[in-house]
Amino acid sequence: MYKILLILPIFVGMLFSKELKNEKIQILSNDLNSKDNIVIAKGDVVIFSPKYYISAQKVIYDKEKSTLELFDDVVILKDNIIQTQSDYAFMDLNSESLTQNPILLLDNKSQVWVTSNDANKQNNFYHFKNSILSSCDCINPAWNIRFTSADYDTKDQWLNTYNTRLYIKNVPVFYTPYFGFSTDTTRRTGLLRPTVGFSNSEGFLYSQPIFIAPADNYDIELIPQVRLDRGYGMYAYYRYADSDNSILKIGTGYFKEKDSYVVENSLENDKHFGWNIDYRRDKLFSGNDSDDGLFASIKWLNDIEYYNLGDSSQKNSSVEKKVESKINYYLKDSDYYFGTYLRHYIDTNLDSNKSTLQQLPQVQLHSFSDSLFLDKLLYSIDLQSTNYSRQSGIDAVKTDFNVPVSYSFSMFDDYLKIILQEELTISKINYSNGNSAYKNAKFIENRHKVTFNSNLVKEYESGIHTINFNTDFVFPNVVKLDGDIYPLNSNSSELSAFPLSKTTKTITFSLNQAWTNIEELKEIINHKISQSIIYDDFNNTELGDLENEIRYNYFLGTISNRIIYSNLDKKLTESSTSFSFNFENYFFNATHYLSKNTPNSGKEELESYSYNTGFSFYKDYSLRYEENYNLKEKLRNKQAFIFGINDKCWSLDLKYIKEIKPSASTTTNSTKQDIVYLELTLKPLGGFKQQYMVKEEK
Repeated sequence: MYKILLILPIFVGMLFSKELKNEKIQILSNDLNSKDNIVIAKGDVVIFSPKYYISAQKVIYDKEKSTLELFDDVVILKDNIIQTQSDYAFMDLNSESLTQNPILLLDNKSQVWVTSNDANKQNNFYHFKNSILSSCDCINPAWNIRFTSADYDTKDQWLNTYNTRLYIKNVPVFYTPYFGFSTDTTRRTGLLRPTVGFSNSEGFLYSQPIFIAPADNYDIELIPQVRLDRGYGMYAYYRYADSDNSILKIGTGYFKEKDSYVVENSLENDKHFGWNIDYRRDKLFSGNDSDDGLFASIKWLNDIEYYNLGDSSQKNSSVEKKVESKINYYLKDSDYYFGTYLRHYIDTNLDSNKSTLQQLPQVQLHSFSDSLFLDKLLYSIDLQSTNYSRQSGIDAVKTDFNVPVSYSFSMFDDYLKIILQEELTISKINYSNGNSAYKNAKFIENRHKVTFNSNLVKEYESGIHTINFNTDFVFPNVVKLDGDIYPLNSNSSELSAFPLSKTTKTITFSLNQAWTNIEELKEIINHKISQSIIYDDFNNTELGDLENEIRYNYFLGTISNRIIYSNLDKKLTESSTSFSFNFENYFFNATHYLSKNTPNSGKEELESYSYNTGFSFYKDYSLRYEENYNLKEKLRNKQAFIFGINDKCWSLDLKYIKEIKPSASTTTNSTKQDIVYLELTLKPLGGFKQQYMVKEEK
């Protein structure tokens, strides 16, 4: 009997909700009464509508006026995005106006919440007075913003606050009369994160990006900056997507130095300016059976300081003093490949680039391998022509024509594969300009090559072992050598930019083996080794380069090493070693590189190492260290200490970096600098970047 009495009011509430099914809302409650146009619901009241989900302990609904008055534990959820909690609320369903006090508003997408003692809503706008905002935990938030008034557009998801104070915990740290931000990640016009900094030589630094997004397919970014003791300038970037397969980026900038800074630092120019155009386009002319693409990266600048002063987010991490511009286009199908490549160089170390060699252009035509009369008789054709030009000095047009023809067959039940190859190479160089009269060069070479190859695979209980044996015999034959060719018959330094070399008679033995885990099919060990033998005849032989490479993938990382040993020079000419380790929250990565300039290596004299290590702790905290060191010059190129915090409502990156950067000074090619970077983000509001140059020395 008691159970029936308990269920009865709930059942009555559900019946009334069915009667209101054709109305704008449905009401469910434990106790529901109706008189004339007034409906009173009590006890765990739930209200449904196409836009709203509402719950409260008591509701008074005026059907004629379409108003709701809600009491105690009021929760209103609109469109599954905006959620409010309050003790009392009054809602007009016709005008969608709403008054609540006190109120806790939560945006489910951004997790931003606002608590206020006085709030009302008209259409899509909330209006708050004397409120607190944050995206952290409601109890003792890590940061919060307090303001005397605010308005929130729930449609555009944009919040404006007035008389705004930023608090870290309960400590006020910043004030602004106005602050506006988006509560979602929609791309829109506005201010981006500023950079604030200080340098002992440049003084106070302030840079403020301004983002303009008039349409979905293009935007503009303006970045004015001021360095109080150095000068001022502005950089601008334009991005445009003219199709689904393309993107255009244009950048330019200008910076004016103060006269005192120019004199003190011996700079070549008191103005730094430049521009760059980057464009990428796929499917430009190609159809369903072909593919093509255009890539352009064109750069011009008056000196390297144009890059040093630019926004770090818009450029590569490393800045070289030799700037390369390029335009590449290719078109290919299943049979042919056509490509044209243009290269233009600006060496900022030089006062004039009239003698800098340019490649304008290089053209390539390639025919992919195809059968010739027999299925196993294959051929391909490759033609390349490069126009080397400059304003001052010798120019040349170098053309290379290459035709390999091969025939393959197997023996001993496919255990042994034999490849017979004939390769014809024709090279021509037409010289022009220059002070000396050089004879145009022609070089024709025919190479005979025989390859013996065997692949073996064996499966074991714990893994799979694969091994490949390969032996190459190369017999070159110079058909014709005519004209001036460096270094074959000329030692002129003017011709060193257009070298040609003979192929040496060699026998090369190589082995490649791997061990693979049988359960995960993950490669554990891979080992490659090759040894060449150079000979004039079989009575006069020399050992060529020995190459050895091994890679071990263990459960905590990877260890690898590659070496080249020159038997002719009796020296190790190149070595590269890397090691990585990852265990729970710890990581360590290191590399070492060595190369020797020997008579037969043609390599630079280099030795360096780099490593980075770090760990994360307390879930959101991380610490990292990076270092690059030039062992040959005994010079540390870069050293960085990085501390990071990544909480769900805020993040902090603190970096201390010591590095060497190129300089446009007339007295030095580079400068050393110590910089402290601070980047604070209040999610999803944004934040700021701070840069502090501790010292600079030449």
